[in-house]
Amino acid sequence: MNRAIASVSLLLVLLLAACSPQGPQASQAPQVDTDSLGTIAAATVDALLALTQTAQAQPEATLTQPPTPALTPEVTPAVAATAELPADAGMDLKVAYSDGQGNLWFWQSGSDPLQLTASGDVADFALSPDGGKIFFARAAGYVTDSLWLIDTDGSNEREVMAAADFEALDRPAQASGTSPAQLGWVPGSATAVFTTYHYFDGPGFDPGDDLRLVNGSTGAVTTLLEPGEGGGMYFYSPDGAQIALVTPNQIDLINSDGSNRRGGVLVYEDILMYTESPFYAQPVWAADGSRLRVVIPAKDRLGNPDEPGSVWEVPAAGGAAFKVLEFSTNGLGPGAFVSPDLNTLVYFQNVGTGGQQELHIASLDGSADEVYASGSLNWVGWAEDGPRFVWTQFGQVGADRQAYLGQAGQSPVLLGAPQSPLDLAWVAGDRFLFLDNDGGAPPAWTLYLGTVGGPNQVVAEIAAGNQIPRFDFVH
Repeated sequence: MNRAIASVSLLLVLLLAACSPQGPQASQAPQVDTDSLGTIAAATVDALLALTQTAQAQPEATLTQPPTPALTPEVTPAVAATAELPADAGMDLKVAYSDGQGNLWFWQSGSDPLQLTASGDVADFALSPDGGKIFFARAAGYVTDSLWLIDTDGSNEREVMAAADFEALDRPAQASGTSPAQLGWVPGSATAVFTTYHYFDGPGFDPGDDLRLVNGSTGAVTTLLEPGEGGGMYFYSPDGAQIALVTPNQIDLINSDGSNRRGGVLVYEDILMYTESPFYAQPVWAADGSRLRVVIPAKDRLGNPDEPGSVWEVPAAGGAAFKVLEFSTNGLGPGAFVSPDLNTLVYFQNVGTGGQQELHIASLDGSADEVYASGSLNWVGWAEDGPRFVWTQFGQVGADRQAYLGQAGQSPVLLGAPQSPLDLAWVAGDRFLFLDNDGGAPPAWTLYLGTVGGPNQVVAEIAAGNQIPRFDFVH
């Protein structure tokens, strides 16, 4: 599973929101009322852009059925966590995770957690497709400055890109240095991959728009795409044969060896986002790699809330992209998300004031648009099978947040999990992983394997510290 995308999105949000200079559009922004602040905050983590040029005309789907009333949740009571994983946990699950002190750990079904590093400086990581290696970054202070590989049995730790190697890379004259940005692996391979960004002593953040490969066996680093030739984010097709390169202006497609570039298969202009963080489109590949679908929001969702967003399809062979569906979010909010099977769109539409939304489930053939839930809502993610998804709902002031599993035509199910899970990710079937903490200062964390309608099993008790743990997994 590739979870590096979420990591680099968060990196961009945190760095730019904290230190980027104010852009020229900021002075033109309409006044923001206090009721919109909650939805503005949620919008900063939408990684989306707006379209600037119209692709070749194609038939567009139009909704033919009116929204249906929201379903009443038939909740499953939360079940207390058990201390041990049962023997029937089933799959061969492999999990890499970090603790609150910045150390790497590894856990596999049937085994105890194994600590891999003790230096307290791990900043980011990605687990290899076979679960045998971890590609990770170390940080000196607030700057990530080296890349490493380690086998998941704790052996063969080696540095593949030292601080001096990053210092030697070309960078803008005003930049203080260069660091790794998005870490990952080519699907189905033993090749790690990363991009870089340039950082500054003061405000500023400059993506390198490059793409570099690391041989998982030898540690040798090669450059697939020189700076300026890649994208701020990359998305490999499921078979690893193609790459979607995303910048704040467009999506390009290339073969994974760097050949057959299909430039500008979809071209964007900047979205007015009421934040200094750039949005990047999040294309979703078809399982066979033949096409992608991607959400493009309205250009100014707050200033012009009636302007619709849209879903576009991009043929991987390089044909003209075409619009599949239009939808309305009626302002900023949690966003809109294409399902892994490319058949469904979940989007959130603001209603009234005070951060209230309706959760819509729309068929991407235009046949249906169902109002599934309403309230103060937020998105978590899709289940592995596509039709099911997880979202959270906030209750009255002081009430717990509730995490639900939903599906069109089915009543929501309250997941048997703590009510504020962090970094919840679906594994397979009815099983999912998530992190939760005890609310201490600093908090102690627990990694759980949850089951829909069943108990949460403790995978690992995680040491408290000043860092927020995260995990990556394969099965």
